[in-house]
Amino acid sequence: MDEIEVRELLPSEYEEWDLLVEKAQPGTLFHTSDWLGICRDVLSRDLKIYGCFRNGELVGGCPIFIKNIKGMLKIASSTCNMTDYCGPLIKEGASSKASKRMQDTHEILGALREFLCKQGFDSIHLTLAPGFEDVRPFTWKGWDSSVRYTHHLKLKENVDSNLSRKIRRELKSAEEAGLKTKVSNDPETYHRLLSLVYEKQNLEPPLPKEFFERVFKLIQEKDVGYMFVSETPEGEAVAAHLNLYGKKCAITWSSALNPEFGRMGPNALLYYNEFLYLKSRNFEYMNVMAANIPRFTDFIMGFSPELIPYYTVTLRSKKYSLARTLYQITHEETE
Repeated sequence: MDEIEVRELLPSEYEEWDLLVEKAQPGTLFHTSDWLGICRDVLSRDLKIYGCFRNGELVGGCPIFIKNIKGMLKIASSTCNMTDYCGPLIKEGASSKASKRMQDTHEILGALREFLCKQGFDSIHLTLAPGFEDVRPFTWKGWDSSVRYTHHLKLKENVDSNLSRKIRRELKSAEEAGLKTKVSNDPETYHRLLSLVYEKQNLEPPLPKEFFERVFKLIQEKDVGYMFVSETPEGEAVAAHLNLYGKKCAITWSSALNPEFGRMGPNALLYYNEFLYLKSRNFEYMNVMAANIPRFTDFIMGFSPELIPYYTVTLRSKKYSLARTLYQITHEETE
């Protein structure tokens, strides 16, 4: 078997990377150079896209965000703020044999793992996209692993037969309030609703306004998603979902709600009408990324979703582990 070469991709090679993202089954919008560029520029992150080559052909790779903590610790992560997963990708092999496909995957991931270990990182944290399940090339070499979850709402099913009593009550409330839904593309509307959510908690939004503006621009230019809003009879937007397109699915990436209208059922109405909207466009499922937060899980379970696992792998140096322990001890003492 030919040896795998791993190196940082040049910006001129990002188009080739995007083709790999498009063809690899676990590839998502979060892997694309467009999305990664938004994270890099708006959040001021140091971004590297490492490619794995066999005989000059790009056969895999992984984006990495690098952060230096006080000049003492060098941290690597495949994700950043509100990018739930974005780990390694592997080009799908032509072989029909499972053993051959597994061998190719392990060789590519093994080369990537060894390369990352030589970059002087004190911590490496990779979050693999749903559908990328084989983390053994990492765990067999001492990396820690953990499982996270997302929800899939299957669009081939009858939505009405899967609704809980609570969701039915919320839909009735929305109907009585005269709420309607529509597709919109107004970043100001979304940011206003998101700000209301965090103001109620005395918190700042998790991302700068510019981030959402860049996402809306990407949606407009490359048709990679849409915003669904719920509004009153007077035309006031009271809830919104910002959705991104995946392979055969739509990803509910971020949602916002005016707390004053929460009892009217606008969020339930959004999901219900989105379900019908996407079903009419022949999407197979909605990927609702709300399975790791209990209060969000309680709500979305009213639509009878399928629970889907995805995985993380982490390697920490002794220096990082010690610093982390000291940080936890000192903060416990000051609380």
